[in-house]
Amino acid sequence: MSEIIELLEHELETAVEVKDRRALHRYVTILVDRVVSRSEHQAAETRLEQKLGTELGALRSDVQTIAARMEQGFARMDERFAAVDKRFEQVDKRFEQVDKRFDDVNKRFGMLVALTTSFFVVLAGMMTALRIFG
Repeated sequence: MSEIIELLEHELETAVEVKDRRALHRYVTILVDRVVSRSEHQAAETRLEQKLGTELGALRSDVQTIAARMEQGFARMDERFAAVDKRFEQVDKRFEQVDKRFDDVNKRFGMLVALTTSFFVVLAGMMTALRIFG
């Protein structure tokens, strides 16, 4: 850094008329310090941007992994729901068969009640006829 200061002092000294060599030295020192601090700042900023880019890339990767796992979980849930739907369909078919059996039993019971009622009506009619004619 001192080499740059000496070089700039020499160039400015030859380019312009110098009244105060100390002021020239301070000017060049401040100028070099500013340039160096700006370049250091830019380098630090570049490193920070690179680090953020890397971390952002890792975060994207993590999010993609989580999204893939969620999709797999949803697919497994869909499979489970499909299996439950099949079970309910089977149970529904069983209930339909049971309903048919109950309908058959109900028809038979209705026929039995009608036959029994008819029997008692005929019996009552015969008993009435026997009392009247008998």
